[in-house]
Amino acid sequence: MGSVGVGHRDAGRRIVDLFAGAGGWDEGLRELGYSALGIDSDRWACATARAAGHERIEADVAALDPKAFAPIWGLIASPPCQAYSNAGKGLGKLDKPHVFACAHELAAGHDSRAEHLAACRDSRSLLTVEPLRWALALRPRWIAFEQVPPVLELWSLFAGLLAAHGYEASAGVLSAERFGVPQTRKRAFLIASLDGPVALPEPTHRSYNPRRPDQVREDEADLFPWVSMADGLGWGRDGVTWTNNQTGNGRRPRGLARPMSCPARTIDTASGSWTVEPGSAKEGEADA
Repeated sequence: MGSVGVGHRDAGRRIVDLFAGAGGWDEGLRELGYSALGIDSDRWACATARAAGHERIEADVAALDPKAFAPIWGLIASPPCQAYSNAGKGLGKLDKPHVFACAHELAAGHDSRAEHLAACRDSRSLLTVEPLRWALALRPRWIAFEQVPPVLELWSLFAGLLAAHGYEASAGVLSAERFGVPQTRKRAFLIASLDGPVALPEPTHRSYNPRRPDQVREDEADLFPWVSMADGLGWGRDGVTWTNNQTGNGRRPRGLARPMSCPARTIDTASGSWTVEPGSAKEGEADA
């Protein structure tokens, strides 16, 4: 696996996408006129990405030698979220001491992954140090990492470790609907550059409050309104309501309703199945 490389690509603008999945980052890069070599171990995600025109290597990121891909211009990474997600068992929280220690040791030049992996409750927890390992080995000009919000603490640590290696870095949580995406989805981001100061983007759209969807906060009055599912799809705003059938251990016997006139909710493994109903929920009922 360590012999896999990307010497055939233009080194001047080579971008590597770790844990690339079906190609979310790559779709955005394409709109900007760039492409990336994605690496992922899931065969079906790789097949989906290839069908969409994205290049993939089906491999275990942790088993590869980053230097086989040198040099690169940019590095993107979205390591698996299951260990840290609120929708999962949360074993990543218990593994945090090992992940943090491993990150410090990698930054100091010592690869201690094997010993920390043996002590982790969830083997996926330690995959979050892979983006740091690749960044330190390859020193790309710019970096962009993404994960679920509980990983912000780790991204903030990475920002400090990368700063000691010459990078300007910034970490924080962004919410998708604040940037015109018709979905409420929060994610922790880390961006870094060797070419000067960086900052996470300022929101362009208003936040969505499921209890008061029409509320406009004073500090958001000059921003665009959030975008609904209907607007994003070009459908009628009162066409249908989506209700998931997950009861939340009885806390929500009917599930969670959200009409097309609102942004979509984040879909995760706890969402269960869905019911599509004509008409829309009354204002203020969604997510009450």
